[in-house]
Amino acid sequence: MSLIFGAVGGFAAGYLTRSAPAAQAREFYVFTSVLPFNDTIVGLPHDVFVPDRIVVNRGDTVTIRFYNTEDEPERHTFTMDAPYSLNVDLNWNENHTFPAFTAGTSGVFTYRCNFHLPSMIGEFVVIG
Repeated sequence: MSLIFGAVGGFAAGYLTRSAPAAQAREFYVFTSVLPFNDTIVGLPHDVFVPDRIVVNRGDTVTIRFYNTEDEPERHTFTMDAPYSLNVDLNWNENHTFPAFTAGTSGVFTYRCNFHLPSMIGEFVVIG
């Protein structure tokens, strides 16, 4: 019986004293991409973000580098609303590095291209 209580007590102590991961500096490269099919058909979405999900821990310092990799004159935005409030509008073959910020609010936050909804969206996930 004492073995069971000891095991349960050890598990509980380990679980209750675990700490959040140490904050890290994280850098992400986000690119525009065109899906490989005929995009002249009206209504078919064809532009996407790569990657379409960025995952960090609360407290991490985050740098996002956004590249419009189009080889034709087409604009794209990288837009994320509060609490992170990032927005840039790039012409083709341009890039932008957002100033580093701290991921201080946990949750799932959508980033998007204002010109290419609904296909050009992604998720910024802050764990913790």
